[in-house]
Amino acid sequence: MDRNTLLAIVLCLGVYSLWLSYQTSQMPAPQNNAVQQNAPADLTQMTQNYDAPTSAPRQDAFVPPEAVPRPSGAAQEAVREISVWEGAFEGEAFTARLTNRGGALVGWTLKDYRELDHAGEKGAPIELITLDERNPRALEMPFESLGFGDLGSAVYEVESRTANAVTFRLARGGVEIRKAYTLRPEGHGFELSVEVVNGSDRVIAPDFAVHWPSVVREGNDYEEQSLIALHGEDVEKELLGGVGQPGFFDGIFGNGDEEVIWRDVVWTGVDLKYFVSLLLPDSSDGTRADFEAREPGESAATVLRFSAVEIAPGEKRGHRLSAFLGPKESGLLERVGHQVNRSVDLGYSWFEPLTRFFQWLLEACYGFVPNYGWSIILITILVRILTLPILNKQMRSMEKMRALQPRLKELQAEFADDRQKQSEATMALYKESGVNPLGGCFPMLLQFPVFIGLFFALKSSFALRQAPFMLWINDLSAPEVLFVVPGLDFPLRLLPLVMGGSMVLQQKLTPTTVDPSQQTMMLIMMPVMMTVLFYQFPSGLVLYWMVSNFLGIGHQMLVGRRMKSAT
Repeated sequence: MDRNTLLAIVLCLGVYSLWLSYQTSQMPAPQNNAVQQNAPADLTQMTQNYDAPTSAPRQDAFVPPEAVPRPSGAAQEAVREISVWEGAFEGEAFTARLTNRGGALVGWTLKDYRELDHAGEKGAPIELITLDERNPRALEMPFESLGFGDLGSAVYEVESRTANAVTFRLARGGVEIRKAYTLRPEGHGFELSVEVVNGSDRVIAPDFAVHWPSVVREGNDYEEQSLIALHGEDVEKELLGGVGQPGFFDGIFGNGDEEVIWRDVVWTGVDLKYFVSLLLPDSSDGTRADFEAREPGESAATVLRFSAVEIAPGEKRGHRLSAFLGPKESGLLERVGHQVNRSVDLGYSWFEPLTRFFQWLLEACYGFVPNYGWSIILITILVRILTLPILNKQMRSMEKMRALQPRLKELQAEFADDRQKQSEATMALYKESGVNPLGGCFPMLLQFPVFIGLFFALKSSFALRQAPFMLWINDLSAPEVLFVVPGLDFPLRLLPLVMGGSMVLQQKLTPTTVDPSQQTMMLIMMPVMMTVLFYQFPSGLVLYWMVSNFLGIGHQMLVGRRMKSAT
């Protein structure tokens, strides 16, 4: 058991990352067409009053639309035609766009962050509300259980508007719905208050369900776009392109069509590699989140639902929630609270301390070397130094195994017809020579947690986003591109190719006990497989692995020379 074992383990980790990159499909960014503002000139300050009885009866089940009879034509008031309005609200870090159609959000653009093309040129600002023609708005609320049909796209009246707040009102059959937004100009979010006033002569049970759709998009910032929810202590995450499509194990066990519902939700929303958009109910008690496919492989939505309650004539009920839409900067997430920092993928819980250590080490190295590429190289050297005793033991064991190869071949020839005697003679030779055949395996396995922790540290570090290294490597969080092959639209990436070449050289220098024919196959297969795999990796990870290979080659040559000179 030698270095190939470790490479096989790392391959499993890489397959996971490759699967993430392949989930995204090409979809042009949505375009939002501004509509002329028709809000009244004498708009008043949005009210802050909220009178929702706390002793409202609670139901465990959600009331379906058919549970409330649709009012007759006589009971329905005439629907006044209202002009469609869309308005922009400016904050220090964002531009938000809302519309009275559905009382919804149609845009949230971050001012300080832009996309980056292969040439290193800044592109469009980061848009955290990804929509298209089939999913034109976020935060729609259908209220179908009221009996007036789907009100998700109904045109609300703009009841009041200020520089950082707007209230929408919708009236149907004596029932009024108010959606009041208050934006945080100095932050990255808003508060939403939804209130239903029952002015009819019947008992109603509105289904408070907030829809948050998202559409698959191109670009490094959107390549891991997922629906995400925190319920209890568990973070649930599903790639946007995979919602509604059976996974590998679903196909085997036949549960791909099973509906998944997360209850008592702390927050839910849309997760990107370095940004997140979350809805946070004031209380998780009685809430649930559904991940719903809109167009499988193209779009999906997370739906935040609240337990339905009955509202008697003359009464009103409502819910509040807040939202965070911004970068995954550790300090910012800590200030937001609500365990929003758990949206950052640090790996499995038992790896989190190691991941956090490497994140700290990366920042510490950056303090000495103000370039994240050189900081990664410095970390690679430090990891080699810290694991030097383990590596020395492993390499000496492998060199001893190589020295025994002639005698092992003699035993194989002598006991060619008796496998049991051949095995007994081989073990006796190992004992006589003081060689542990597993000596080269366990040190490798002990390094595995280090590789995992560093992998997630580099993968989740916001500081690496668009961090340049040198020459053509302008973004350590994305695969580097030396140039694109004309006519084939195929990116040529130098780092993975050099890394593959270093693996071939390392394989040749590494002592092994396998059959020569198998060794030749592994000499070709493993570097090729790993090169293909790493071709889609962020350049920061490829840089680490490539430098680690070259350090390993130098270390192996040094140990081999010392052991030969000692004999």
